Amino acid sequence: MAMDKEELFKAFGGLLYAVASSDGSIQQEEKALLTQLVAHHKYAFDIIATFKSHVNTEHSVEEAYTNAINTFKAYGYFEGYGEFKLIMEELAIACNGISKEEKYLIDNFIKELQEYL
Repeated sequence: MAMDKEELFKAFGGLLYAVASSDGSIQQEEKALLTQLVAHHKYAFDIIATFKSHVNTEHSVEEAYTNAINTFKAYGYFEGYGEFKLIMEELAIACNGISKEEKYLIDNFIKELQEYL
């Protein structure tokens, strides 16, 4: 059974949570910027709702990242993965630049997808 795009974008919300929380805490600037960065997406509600859900349940970075990557792999090719990377970078830059933890997740996101897809 094919996965629908809604699930893909929910996974992206989880990935954004992993990036934002990977440096130890999610800053208010990151939360505000997230809304701006995804506002143009048809699935903005799904992205933001998943991000907030992860914040409220305090998922681990590893769990959120792994769940997102597994969803992307199950979905397969999607032309928007490059845009996902750009949004992740913008979110990471929001507070004090990209930390080594954030950089690792962003780089690994691309690496894993390139190896799998």
